[in-house]
Amino acid sequence: MRKLSLVLAFLLLAAAGVLPQPLRISLTPILGSAPVLFGVEWGFFTHEGLEVELIPLASQRDRLFAFQAGQVDAVIADVASVVMLAARGEPLVVATAYVPEDPAKQFTILVQEKYSGIASIEDLVAALGSRDFFRIALPLQSDIEYATDTALRAHGLVPDPRFYFGQDNLFIMASMVVYGMVAAAVLPEPYASFSVKFAEAEGLGLTALEDFSGVPLLPHLIVFQKRYAAEHPEDVRKFISAFGAAAERMNKESKEGLLSLGAPEVLRLFYRGQNPEEVLVHPSVVAAIEAVSVPYFPEPSLLPKEVYEAVHRWALEKGYVRFEHPYEEVVTDEYLK
Repeated sequence: MRKLSLVLAFLLLAAAGVLPQPLRISLTPILGSAPVLFGVEWGFFTHEGLEVELIPLASQRDRLFAFQAGQVDAVIADVASVVMLAARGEPLVVATAYVPEDPAKQFTILVQEKYSGIASIEDLVAALGSRDFFRIALPLQSDIEYATDTALRAHGLVPDPRFYFGQDNLFIMASMVVYGMVAAAVLPEPYASFSVKFAEAEGLGLTALEDFSGVPLLPHLIVFQKRYAAEHPEDVRKFISAFGAAAERMNKESKEGLLSLGAPEVLRLFYRGQNPEEVLVHPSVVAAIEAVSVPYFPEPSLLPKEVYEAVHRWALEKGYVRFEHPYEEVVTDEYLK
C-alpha cells in the first residue's frame, strides 16, 4: 500500500510539473555540437547536476520547427538560423559553441571536373544559370548560403535563387556532385575534407575550390528559448560551464581518442541504420578520417554584433525576414562567466 502511494505521489508531481525535467537540446552534425556529445559521454553535465536529453535532427528545417513549437529548450545552430528563428519565435543566443580559426577555410566548394568541366571559381561563376545542371547544392537560409552569396558577389556575380539546389544533408550534397546531379556543393569542415578524400579512395574525383576569404568568421551558437532561460537561469549557466569544460578536454585529447568515442555516437544519432563496426573499418572511410584534422574549440564567448548584423542584413535583402530584430534582443552575455 505504501509503495502504491509513493508511485501515485510521483505521478501527481510529474503531472503538476514539479519534478525536474531534462534540458532538451537539438543537435545537428556540425562541429558546435561535438562538445555536447562529449560532455554527455564524459559526465560533465551530470557533474553540474544537469540532465540533458539529446534530440538529434540532421535537417535544419526540422530543427527550426522543433524550436518554434517549443519541443526543445535549446539548439546548436548557425547565425542565419538564429535570424530566422527571431522572425518566428524568441531565441536567445547565450554563447558561441564553436568558432572557426580561418575564415577562408570554414567552407569549401566541391566540384567534379569530369561532369562539369569546372576547375576554378571563375569557371563556376561563368557557368551558373546557363543550364539547369549548373547549380550549387547547399542548405538554404543558412550561413553557407550567406557565405556563398558573398563569394559570388566578390567575383562580380549577383546571386540568384535559381543558382541553388536546397539540400540539408551534407553527404547527399557531396554525392550529388560526384554523380553529376549538380555542378557544385558547398560544405563546411570537416565534411569537405572527408568527402574529397573518400571520393578519391573510391576512384571518384572531387576538386576543392576554396575562396571564402571575404566572409567573416561565422560561429556555431548555443541558443536557448528565451522563456526557458528566464525560468531556469542557473541551468543555462550550468550548461555553458559543462560545455566549456568538455571543449577544454577535447583540446587535450588525441584525435584517435576523440574518434573512438565520438564517431560511433555520431553515426548512432544522425545516420541511423548504419552499423559503426562496419562503417568505421571501411578502407575509404578510414582514409577519409585520416584526412580530417581536429580543430581547436575555444571557450564559449559572446557572438560579435557585427557578425549578427551582417547576416541579418543579408536575410532582409533576400526577403527571408521582413522586420529587423535588434542584436540586443537576441544576444546576451548574462550567462557567461
